[in-house]
Amino acid sequence: MSLFTHGLRSNRQQDRPRKPGRRRAPGAERGSALVEFAIVMPILMLLVFGVIEFGLAYSNKIAVRQGVREAARQGAVGNFGPAVTAACNLTGATGSTNVKNLMCLTKSEIGIDNTKTRVKGLSGSSDFAAPGTFAHTDSIVVCAQTPLDSVSGMFAPFLGGKVLQSKTSIRIEVSDLVETAGEETPPAGGDWSWCTVSSSSP
Repeated sequence: MSLFTHGLRSNRQQDRPRKPGRRRAPGAERGSALVEFAIVMPILMLLVFGVIEFGLAYSNKIAVRQGVREAARQGAVGNFGPAVTAACNLTGATGSTNVKNLMCLTKSEIGIDNTKTRVKGLSGSSDFAAPGTFAHTDSIVVCAQTPLDSVSGMFAPFLGGKVLQSKTSIRIEVSDLVETAGEETPPAGGDWSWCTVSSSSP
């Protein structure tokens, strides 16, 4: 076969009209993209808000734990903080003046809404097995709890009604303290049954 004939055949093949492929109309592609977006967007929003909600909840849990520890350390050396003011928002608080001051100090150290945060202060024996009298080498016990709320409302069924709790016990390092244990009214959904001398920390 001559080079000329081969060239003619190649040109004929190139001149043949190509069969049109099946392409979606531009409007159909846009519609498909909208459907995909409508399916993916709720899942994406759920993930984003879930990370935010549970991140805040974990941050608050750490704040309660750290605040209680710091307040207990201060109380163990006889530093109960400044005098109680109205801004402390004590709710149904009982106990001696210094214990109430310690409640306010605890709220300040926690740093969460003190109208919702509730504190209890008591004393235990040196072996943490029985109630104490705030004497030297007895323990000072500080407990705090605050309700866990859903910021966005999306996770209210999972977070609503839950309460963050923390307890710390430290031996008193100064001379005998003349104090009386006290507590605030627990928040809705909470109680103080877990905050005793013998109970383990939550």
